[in-house]
Amino acid sequence: MRRYAPDVYGLPGAACFNGTIGNLIINNSLARYYEDNRQPVAYIDESFETESTDTFYVIAVAVVDDDELHVSRSTLKSFYGGQAFHAAPMFANLEKETLRQATQLVARQNDGLDIIVCAPIEENQSRDNARRKCLAFAVEKVQRDFGTQLFVLDSLGTPTENKLDQYTFSDLRSAGSGRLVRKTTAIHCRPSEEILLGLPDVLAWSYRQEHVRGDKTWFEPMREFTQVTVL
Repeated sequence: MRRYAPDVYGLPGAACFNGTIGNLIINNSLARYYEDNRQPVAYIDESFETESTDTFYVIAVAVVDDDELHVSRSTLKSFYGGQAFHAAPMFANLEKETLRQATQLVARQNDGLDIIVCAPIEENQSRDNARRKCLAFAVEKVQRDFGTQLFVLDSLGTPTENKLDQYTFSDLRSAGSGRLVRKTTAIHCRPSEEILLGLPDVLAWSYRQEHVRGDKTWFEPMREFTQVTVL
């Protein structure tokens, strides 16, 4: 289990409120949610394959206990020159040794609370449909298992794509559905605003390598403590 000292700045996991504290940058809206949160926080990123005959979508979720946010953030901040790390460009830029170190880092941050959900992209359906299916399954499971009410998602390419995620959460919160509690919050931001999004980034990318390249070595450090569901 990740067990660290409480956030020394007084806010539970919020490393900044209006800009930076301790050189850790946080989206200001997100910082306000952190102030009120006392539950584990879920960080969500994705990977997918649309070019091969085996098309699929992957949602990765890294769940971090509320009292461990600051030190987990500081640990990631000390890696890769203090920058947010992204597995795909690191691989493309031939930074393979550094990426191997990143997978080991994510594995050390793994406390059995991490989740992979994978679904095929059906021939007559869009990638968005597969994402919605994976996302809905993942967030319901995380809330049911860990009581999480705050979900932080890596911002997608366009505001429209982000809105689709918000619609998914809204539907799950609706009175007729009741699949998520009403206080559930989903917020999109960039890894430059919340470095902990590097955890699901590496998790999703590493899992994808097994299916696209047949290379199991990337995901292997995280395999034992990650729950994988194929829909």
